[in-house]
Amino acid sequence: MAARKLEAVARLLPPDATADVEFSKERNPRIKQRNVAEITIMARGKVLRARAAGTAFSDAMVHAVRNVRQEASDLHHRRRAHPHRGLKAA
Repeated sequence: MAARKLEAVARLLPPDATADVEFSKERNPRIKQRNVAEITIMARGKVLRARAAGTAFSDAMVHAVRNVRQEASDLHHRRRAHPHRGLKAA
């Protein structure tokens, strides 16, 4: 599921970008949204991170992907607007 959801984000990033997805569960019984999804993407020296919680892991993943897609889109547009600034080859 994670790989399928991150395909849209991959189009905005360089081909050598790597992504890590972690799923965890909060142990506090008072928290309703216990399932947590964390996404970390490394793209040529830049780190994009998103963390979201939901009642199910799929809900948390959808919210985290939405957040990281926005960050990737901003990075993509900055690279296009200023091609000689921003990312440097690592």
